[in-house]
Amino acid sequence: MADIQYASNGKGNLGVTLGAIGTGLGVLAGNGGLAGILGMRGAADPEEKPVTRYEMGLISENTLLKANLYADNKYSQQAVWNATQEGLIKSQAEQLAQLYTMTKLVIPNDAVMPGWGAVSIKPAG
Repeated sequence: MADIQYASNGKGNLGVTLGAIGTGLGVLAGNGGLAGILGMRGAADPEEKPVTRYEMGLISENTLLKANLYADNKYSQQAVWNATQEGLIKSQAEQLAQLYTMTKLVIPNDAVMPGWGAVSIKPAG
């Protein structure tokens, strides 16, 4: 069985982390701020309050956990697909090996040594 090489997971984690940070910053900078997007406090709300560091930390942590869960799910799906394809390829290789044992290559005499002429084979008996 051939060894399967998987790509490093480091680049995926970096992308997920940067994406989560960018999403968090984009939400804060959007119209109405974070509260406006979540529907908790509208931009016209007279009691509109800024988001605390604690709240932002919770939101960032939640976003990162969701991103990691999504990435893990995709990685698991890819691993299942890879295993399925490997099994199919192995099965086809086994079938091909069986086929090769059942067939023999026949080369006509006149292709091997020109001038020999035709050869006839008769059953013994």
